[in-house]
Amino acid sequence: MTSDPLAELGPDSLVGAYRIVKEIGRGGMATVYEAVHTVLPRRAALKVMHGELLRQPGMATRMVQEGAILEDVRHPGVVRIYDCNLLPDRRPWIAMELAEGETLANRLHYASALPAVEVATLLSDVADVLAAVHKAGVIHRDLKPDNLLCTPTDRDYPLRVLDWGVARLGPIGRLTMDGLTPGTPIYMSPEQATGRNIGPPCDIYSLGVIAYEALTGYPPFDGRTLAEVVCMHLTRAPAPLRDRCGAPAQLCDLVSRMLQKDPTLRPCAIQVRQLARAIALDLSPSYEEFELSVEVERTSARGRSVRPAHVVPTEEALVVDADALEYGVTEMLPVVRKPRWTPEIGQVPSALAAEQNRRGTIHPRAPRDQVAGEIIATDKAR
Repeated sequence: MTSDPLAELGPDSLVGAYRIVKEIGRGGMATVYEAVHTVLPRRAALKVMHGELLRQPGMATRMVQEGAILEDVRHPGVVRIYDCNLLPDRRPWIAMELAEGETLANRLHYASALPAVEVATLLSDVADVLAAVHKAGVIHRDLKPDNLLCTPTDRDYPLRVLDWGVARLGPIGRLTMDGLTPGTPIYMSPEQATGRNIGPPCDIYSLGVIAYEALTGYPPFDGRTLAEVVCMHLTRAPAPLRDRCGAPAQLCDLVSRMLQKDPTLRPCAIQVRQLARAIALDLSPSYEEFELSVEVERTSARGRSVRPAHVVPTEEALVVDADALEYGVTEMLPVVRKPRWTPEIGQVPSALAAEQNRRGTIHPRAPRDQVAGEIIATDKAR
């Protein structure tokens, strides 16, 4: 706890080398401001921890840990960090990439449920981020629609996974001393609710809950109290997706596997990414107009045969399905158009033949002329 008065932050306040423009968000842990660098032409999201949290042990450490995670993980779906430091009143702050977009929570508020192709694409994009952070030994532990920022016009990546303040470095996780479980109960995995076996499958379960809600408009489990919700996650199976939405069977089966109570039965992030990407490509309207006319069979790196389901031959391009792109070997071949029709050369006209017989046989003047194509007429007597 500090006895220094808390700094008043608002428009034009200086935090490090950044000048605050306006407040753009407020959560349970920090306030987020839009800021600009005083020297560089850079806009940033400035995250400053709430002053009252200085009284709680470990909260400042969480903010610093978030900065360390953002610095260590390199993925376009994770915001870049610019700076991290302390205010004079000891509150930590982080300056990070300012990504503009709409949270998934806001989209679901207005759209209720999303089309299956959008959900499959979302699963693929988020799973790609999780594959990178899980490989680095990081577990998010608080995946929810509020922490998924959709940025469809961004050139780098169509979304950002936000709020790594409660992420865990390594496989160990437990309940906090004040009785609060890091995470949000509606999206919390069974093992996370009990504080045991915290690992990458926790994020897969939470992502499955998000997909379930995006397809149906409702989470698989909800109740009046935290204890009721936790009990449902531990003991109840969710209502079958096929009975609550019109999504394809493959997508329903994938989400069902992600919601398995046993963490070992859930797919890993790489598997979710591959399966969801294939489903999204299959559902994409741009592929519906193609018909199968040529089959291309390739052997994947896993040793199995991959035969694209939708292939259209043209004079200039060959389109293959998701499996062939994911596992196969794609070769870029030059486009060679059909040669023009050339008439057959018949007999030499009689006048030309007589002149040729009179002057002699036509043949190359020297060996090099066989390549250059230069020809001369010679006399028979030579």
